[in-house]
Amino acid sequence: MKRIILRPDKDKLPRNHHPWVFSGAVKDIEGAPKSGEVIALHDADGRFIAYGHFNRDSKIQVRLLEWDEKAKIDEEWYREKIRRAVALRAPILAERVTDACRLIYSEADFLPGLVVDRFGDYAVFQSLSAGFDIVKGEVAKILMEECVLKGVYEKSDGDGRKMEGLPLHYGTLVGKEPPERVLIHENGHLFQVSPAGQKTGFYTDQRQNRLVAARYAAGKKVLDLCCYTGAFSVYVLEAGAADVTLCDISEDAIEGAKRHLRLNNIPETKCRLIRDDAFTVVRDLQKKGECYDLVILDPPKFVAHSQDLEKGLKGYKDLNLNAMKLIASGGLLVTFSCSGAVTMEHFRKAIAFAAKDAGREVRILHHLHQAEDHPVRVSIPETEYLKGLLCVVE
Repeated sequence: MKRIILRPDKDKLPRNHHPWVFSGAVKDIEGAPKSGEVIALHDADGRFIAYGHFNRDSKIQVRLLEWDEKAKIDEEWYREKIRRAVALRAPILAERVTDACRLIYSEADFLPGLVVDRFGDYAVFQSLSAGFDIVKGEVAKILMEECVLKGVYEKSDGDGRKMEGLPLHYGTLVGKEPPERVLIHENGHLFQVSPAGQKTGFYTDQRQNRLVAARYAAGKKVLDLCCYTGAFSVYVLEAGAADVTLCDISEDAIEGAKRHLRLNNIPETKCRLIRDDAFTVVRDLQKKGECYDLVILDPPKFVAHSQDLEKGLKGYKDLNLNAMKLIASGGLLVTFSCSGAVTMEHFRKAIAFAAKDAGREVRILHHLHQAEDHPVRVSIPETEYLKGLLCVVE
């Protein structure tokens, strides 16, 4: 087998089962492997460490798969990993509270570079590595067999593929092509997902956090900032919120939110929709003297890379500061960061600085987290990306 040899003293992370090997750690590439090929990783003294997918065009030159030298990375190996990932989600689906979840979460499920979401009878397949581009056909067939699906649709896009030097890919891999919109259920609510659309239209990682927000919503005046397609708003309105203002910069997101409100038979009189940037909206609402009992703030990723951390934290601080100014004394703030480079400690500090500059006293009631179908692998902290806080604002 073709080999990658590490530089001296660069074997600690891979030996500790962190699956990323960056190009700067590589000393030699033996045998001229092609991108996507499985290679053997060895330390500077020639000792075996692990097998992984190679990509010459990526800063992450190897994504490690298996640390047992006797193992063989073949179809049966992929089937076993998929079977284990699916079994981990089986209790979620068996409870029948939802028919949508993340089936495979990349590194966290020992399949770095592969993300698969289930929406009803269809799966959306996203390859983020050259390795899974090569085996996607056989992996999709395994998914069909293990999950009893009608079809597997590939939506391999986004910045991750660009960073890997890979082209974008869309289309049905196996089975039937999904309809334009797939109806899904979650905790008694209805939503629609567009598997072949630009975005899925739904985030399963917030499933439990939506329940937490709804618990506090009865009779409240609510502001849902960065609402996307309105899932939080559906939850709080059906929990008895008196009035909800939804805001998102995307026209598609606002249209999706309207559909979800109608789908759940929620009167339009209880809702107000604003299409604009959240930073602008919070300032405009302050000028109008608006005040809310509950603000939900779930912005997009502000920190894509660690070098953007300081700038991103300033963004979180500024947005939360202005959100706090809109909250009545004793009201609530449900706030999130989905940036993997932002730790909970970073996020709490941003909220603390926001509270100080807003002149508000803030207490944390709940630490919020990505749902259990997005497990965190302790050998790769980057798999914990979603952090949230439920706070009382005095």
